[in-house]
Amino acid sequence: MPRTIPLIRAANLFPIVRWMEANQVDAAARLAAADLSYWYALSPLDPIPVLNGLAVLRDLTTGHGPDVGALIVDQGTVRELGMLGGVALGARTPAEAMQRVAFALPLHSTHEQLRVERRDGYLTITHAFSIPVAADAQHAVQILFSSMIQQLCRFTGMKPPLITRIEATAHPEHGLEGFARRFDAEIAEAKSSALTLWIKDDVAINPFRTVARDRAATTDLRSIPPLAEEMTLSGTLRSVINVMLHDGVPSIERAADAGGMSVRTLQRRLAEDGTSFTELLDLERRKVALRLLGDADADLGALTLRLGYSAPSAMSRAIRRLTGSSPSRIRGYG
Repeated sequence: MPRTIPLIRAANLFPIVRWMEANQVDAAARLAAADLSYWYALSPLDPIPVLNGLAVLRDLTTGHGPDVGALIVDQGTVRELGMLGGVALGARTPAEAMQRVAFALPLHSTHEQLRVERRDGYLTITHAFSIPVAADAQHAVQILFSSMIQQLCRFTGMKPPLITRIEATAHPEHGLEGFARRFDAEIAEAKSSALTLWIKDDVAINPFRTVARDRAATTDLRSIPPLAEEMTLSGTLRSVINVMLHDGVPSIERAADAGGMSVRTLQRRLAEDGTSFTELLDLERRKVALRLLGDADADLGALTLRLGYSAPSAMSRAIRRLTGSSPSRIRGYG
């Protein structure tokens, strides 16, 4: 069980949401079912809980098959492939693209690991989560990730097979059938929960011939803010509270679910850190209020909703309690 709330950038859910909207799947309902109804209000770099994002993909496999991740990638472009696409743009070869992705991954996800190595004539790519993930969700992510890598390799102009061997997590019901349908590669069940891909050097170091070499579109890693101000339970929880404030009042039950823990465990760990959920919620409300009230054109009604209060009067009392000043005084009107 993680000691922090696992986080990932909101942009990484974009290819999944785009696919749902393009295929008459009720994206808003699927996001709401995963407690991500606030996703539409976020910027691409805002954090969301990893477990909630996995829940969206896992839910899609129920009606669209365990290999829905491949369908999502097939209908997208490199630019639409979330973090991987943005970072890979500008690389000269698949091997260079994956090295860039491995370097950038800690900026985009707190509990994913990616190892990229070249040895014995192959590029090996190993992807894993450092948190427990259900086998069906793990399987869905691994098909999605493998399809993204295959899509990158296609831009070399080489003919299949592009991936030589795949070791993956078997789906509890369907085994590795989805991989066998989607990849012209040797498929084997992984001995651990990690995904490993083998790509021959003649593919991995072959120069891209098309859009993947668009260097002007490369993501500037220096411009990416941290996923949380502090990589602690309190720090990551504050990031979750902040985005949840786009959708009413965050509750400790929602926060505990985002961390994959019980409410009692969350309360105990926060107490060990010398804080509480209520205190962190107040801190985030104060931060948001001060930021938004700094805008002279800020609408108090919209701010009331943003902070999760029932009425402007309730918000004003809360801001006075949190800051020691009224909203009008903070805005310089009082």
